Amino acid sequence: MSEKRFKENEENRLSISTPTNGDPTLVYCPKCRSKAVITLHNDEARLSCPSCGYHQAKLAERRTFHWSAENPTDSYFGANLLLQTDCSGKSLWAFNNRHLEYLEDFVSAKHRQRNPSSDTWMNSSLASRLPKWLKAAKNREQVLKAIAVLKNKI
Repeated sequence: MSEKRFKENEENRLSISTPTNGDPTLVYCPKCRSKAVITLHNDEARLSCPSCGYHQAKLAERRTFHWSAENPTDSYFGANLLLQTDCSGKSLWAFNNRHLEYLEDFVSAKHRQRNPSSDTWMNSSLASRLPKWLKAAKNREQVLKAIAVLKNKI
């Protein structure tokens, strides 16, 4: 039986946080606090809530990241992320399903392989930016349970 391996890919903080039509960024609606989505259409970011009909659009050229904040937000509108939960005394959060799958693959792997030939080798890869508590083997079970909780929110 072989142990699960994680091989670093080209994901970085910009790529993982960029919404797609098939995998939008999931946020709380600023108006009614229901589940809302952020998608990109050409050069425009759009936030829309199917519950109350709230919508907002803006040019997607500028992004602001608040990932180190106690309450991380999306990079276009500053809306609170839907996929957040407490885990090991910290906040575990993700932008979308793709981000959750990345975290799950990383955390569940007993062996993690960096990609030295990649341009992301230094410190810009997503794997290099994950917090130590999330990388720690002692937290693996708790983090995977928290990821399962977040997947149920989708």
